Amino acid sequence: MQANAQSGIQLDEIQVTGVGATTENAWGPVDGYVATRSAAGSKSDTPIIEVPQSVSVVTRDQMRDRAVQTVTEALQYTPGVTTSAGGRDPRYDTVYIRGFSTLGSGGYRDGMREFDTGNFTVLRVDPYGLERIDVMRGPGSVLYGQTGPGGVIDKISKRPTPVSFAEIVGTFGNFDRFQGAFDVGGAADKEGKYQFRLTGLARDSDNAIRHFSQWVPDDRLYVAPAFTWQPNADTKWTILTEYMHDKTGNAFPVSNAKLGAGNVVVGIRALPLYLGDPNWNVFDQEQYRVASLFEHRFNDVLTVKQNMAYTSLSLDYRYLTGALYNNATSLSRIAYESKDKADAFTLDNQAHLKFLTGPLSHAVLVGFDYQNLGLDTVYSRSPGTYSLNVINPVYGIAIAPATIVQTSTDQKLNQAGIYAQDQVKLDKWLLTLGVRHDRAELDNTNRVTNVETVTNDTATTKRVGLTYLFDNGVAPYASYATSFLPTTGTDYYGAPYKPTTGRQYEIGVKWQPPGSQTLVTFAAFDIVQQNVLTTDPAHMTFNVQTGEVSSRGLEFQATTTPLAGLDLIVSGSIQDVQVTQSNKTGEVGNVPVLIPEQQASAWAKYTIQSGALAGFGFGGGVRYIGPTWADYTNTIRNDAQTVVDAALSYDWKGARFALNVTNLFDREQTLCTTTGGCQWISPRTVVGSVRYRW
Repeated sequence: MQANAQSGIQLDEIQVTGVGATTENAWGPVDGYVATRSAAGSKSDTPIIEVPQSVSVVTRDQMRDRAVQTVTEALQYTPGVTTSAGGRDPRYDTVYIRGFSTLGSGGYRDGMREFDTGNFTVLRVDPYGLERIDVMRGPGSVLYGQTGPGGVIDKISKRPTPVSFAEIVGTFGNFDRFQGAFDVGGAADKEGKYQFRLTGLARDSDNAIRHFSQWVPDDRLYVAPAFTWQPNADTKWTILTEYMHDKTGNAFPVSNAKLGAGNVVVGIRALPLYLGDPNWNVFDQEQYRVASLFEHRFNDVLTVKQNMAYTSLSLDYRYLTGALYNNATSLSRIAYESKDKADAFTLDNQAHLKFLTGPLSHAVLVGFDYQNLGLDTVYSRSPGTYSLNVINPVYGIAIAPATIVQTSTDQKLNQAGIYAQDQVKLDKWLLTLGVRHDRAELDNTNRVTNVETVTNDTATTKRVGLTYLFDNGVAPYASYATSFLPTTGTDYYGAPYKPTTGRQYEIGVKWQPPGSQTLVTFAAFDIVQQNVLTTDPAHMTFNVQTGEVSSRGLEFQATTTPLAGLDLIVSGSIQDVQVTQSNKTGEVGNVPVLIPEQQASAWAKYTIQSGALAGFGFGGGVRYIGPTWADYTNTIRNDAQTVVDAALSYDWKGARFALNVTNLFDREQTLCTTTGGCQWISPRTVVGSVRYRW
């Protein structure tokens, strides 16, 4: 991304700049791959080396160079982040951090929680609508309230800019992919008081699922108008709106269990056979979002902010899943349908104060936030079963409506919290102190049994971190943090879940050489979480709370631009995740399913800067994901993955031509569990694009 020369407006914590500007702030664009500031770990514009937890940023330029199509793909080169657990499931961005799922616990948008309802309904966003993705590993409850211990993924929306620009992008690829996108913005008046941005995307495509992509669409319509009013340098109000409509499906193949002596499962494999039916299967999700970001600077000491968001989401999800084998060639299937409607509101009021007390400088944050979620869901099945011939499958059959109600629930979650944080500096020492108190009420009505259950939970969470800032850019740190998460959703019997709690110890060192485009981080951590959700072994579409899981490990990442045109990312992690308490016989001491112990990746992209080939770029990456367990007793193993990606590009007079290939050598592999079946990893996917920007 080329930097545009322009002036900026200095606020207390935000520097208002144009797209591609070299002056970086925690919510804006980054020129290249190396972000040096983030708000994910402080809710303020803070240098990453001053945050006493591990932080990574996936920039817009990195997402562009790798042609990422989902948030999951965007995070594939981030340490401590596991993106393989969901295989190529097109319904969700399945992400684990340090061995813990982020669904319902770690997904945030513009600093506000994206609710996972505990059912099939999960908010999503197209990466084209994002400026950056910030990842803070470890508990974030002091700032955000209801989070898991693994970490926080904060997706930052594209925002209006005072500098006028426009771009159009055409994308094509295998699996009949055709996509058009546009992004336009600027000031509506000479003074720049009124700024706008309009981002949109339309896609008609099959999904990149091996063996049966033609059965599962990957269609999307996305539009995001945004508007900013900035009457002066002290006041700014931004409205972000968004509409997205997805049509896709599940990626369930037919799975076969290999039985040993005594009918003990000793292996599991996926057959290249679609389990669903085009007359029934659909995942049709529609969502709306409106967000308000307001801030006002009173003086050099006090700045106030108020962030609000309202989201509405509806889902009609129908699928067929295997019941049992009738014989060697015939499989019985059951048809299910889930109709979900969710509405969520979030409010976060903040006061930022900067002052001195003797030799100590303080950056104090005091806040109150409120979150409300309403979820109405009806989960039903069709009468009877539907046979599928494994040797000669026939699709397009008639399936009766899903009239047998399995569960019908109405849930209302209200959460409120007050929090305070002080970043205290004394010479080169930085002490970060935070405390928060939360209260949550979950009202769950089971309409099948006419039973209403109300649970009230309170928790006090805290964080303390100590950092020393050397003049050469080295910053060692140590921290302790806790987490608290009231968990929405119900088990198979309609009972609400208990909240999860967790704690983490972390030590590490960060290095950002002065004047360079380099950030190196190393961290060691020890996490324990209680009341963990795992798949119900008797009802695989539901969860149970097994008890306690611990995670210990090491992480490393180096992001650097050592010379003009060359961008590098190198990362690796080792984690020892174990179940330490469980209600399942034989699970204690074992590793949870689909969690690798080792991961490593490296990506490099070089663009020639001068001469006849100036503007020509080439790059590639390799991702290694260690073996994982398919069962909770750790007797069936999924093989390790090594996947290679490649990229070519050419920039010429505002135009950019690019060709990206993921899984270059088309490695075919499945990730299986004995309770949830199998998912294939992404096959070789070719994406070409033409962009013109002016």
